[in-house]
Amino acid sequence: MSNTLSRRDLLRFTGTTMLAAPFISLSSRTVNAADPIQALLIRYPATEFYANAMSKVPGVELSTQMMPSDKLQELININFSSKSSNFDIIASNDTNLVNYVRNDWLMPMDELWAKYKDEYALDGIDQSFLKGCMVDGKLYQVPNEFNTHLLFYRKDLYEKAGLKPAETIEEFMKNAQALKASGLAAGTTMMCRVGDQCASEMNYYLNVLGDGWFDKDWKPSVASDKGVKSVEFMREMGKLAQRGFLSAGGDEGSLALYQGFAGMGNMWATRAAAVDDPKKSRFVGQFGFAAPAQGGQRMSISGYAISKFTKKDPDMLFRVILESAKLDVQRANTANVVPPRPDLLKDEELNNKYPYLQAAAKAAPIGKFFPAMPYFYPVAEIVTRRLAQVMTDEMKAKEAMETATNEAEQLLTSNGFYNKG
Repeated sequence: MSNTLSRRDLLRFTGTTMLAAPFISLSSRTVNAADPIQALLIRYPATEFYANAMSKVPGVELSTQMMPSDKLQELININFSSKSSNFDIIASNDTNLVNYVRNDWLMPMDELWAKYKDEYALDGIDQSFLKGCMVDGKLYQVPNEFNTHLLFYRKDLYEKAGLKPAETIEEFMKNAQALKASGLAAGTTMMCRVGDQCASEMNYYLNVLGDGWFDKDWKPSVASDKGVKSVEFMREMGKLAQRGFLSAGGDEGSLALYQGFAGMGNMWATRAAAVDDPKKSRFVGQFGFAAPAQGGQRMSISGYAISKFTKKDPDMLFRVILESAKLDVQRANTANVVPPRPDLLKDEELNNKYPYLQAAAKAAPIGKFFPAMPYFYPVAEIVTRRLAQVMTDEMKAKEAMETATNEAEQLLTSNGFYNKG
């Protein structure tokens, strides 16, 4: 593996699931029909809903480009690396935000947030979610979508086996063993496709059993005694997982649950609504949800950010973005996203319609974002590739994690990360 982070690597590793906001013109001084606000979004129902809401701002003309996340990420990097003002509002999330700020591509939002906090009831957005929107204590994105792993479990199978949602990670394994012993193809789902999906799965085990991803000096900690223990635990869980879990992401993992190949698993909250969709799930009404045992599971917060290179009025751009953060708009979009507002997560009417929201509310305070460092994705790819070799018995856990640590430190050193204080 190369120890330098190429431009192609940056395009690849800074990209994860993201959103962006459309564009408006609230002021004839800054925007008109010939000069609309430009926004870059990922095409999926939640984003389309928010774009529609923002397009209805009085006096606003909205121009949006929607595309897959990898294409969107490449376009952002190409334009912003040349300081282009082509885009005013962009999609962002807690992980790629660090890279954007490091490259000095985004505009801080702290003063604007304070200015409009009361008008848009921004105090209703949980502080734990705002943490994922900040870099070095400054706010750079407005959150409008929260995602995390939740425990999905089949209530009928749990009742039959006398099980209850685990309170410890050891009980989590025992429940998986019991379900597999009952005759299921798999006791649990796992999503271990190398890269982001496997890193999301690994986040849980490293935080509960290990020492996290890095120590206080940003040295990888996956080869510590606890780190190795967490990898060995994952290997044992792999024996209970669905077939093909080493190449599985959210699509494959959720399918194993929807079709009954596995009786439980930590899965993305945004996959929860589909368990009661008869077109996708064979077990409508039979799923329960809980926060993962002992917390530490992956959390992600997505939202919209303002380009530092925009020629538009930042105040106007911010007001457009805030349309996606309004209480009534997020309530109406709950079918597509998990809103970052505790009041909505605990809302009785919404919980009756979307029972996983209560579990999401409990999971939010105990989850963990990916580490806020600019080279996390290339480091995660190194570590998850070595983890895959442990899962297939090509390497022992200690050897694999020591090798991954050496490779990651070489990459970070060669890119000057440790020299940047």
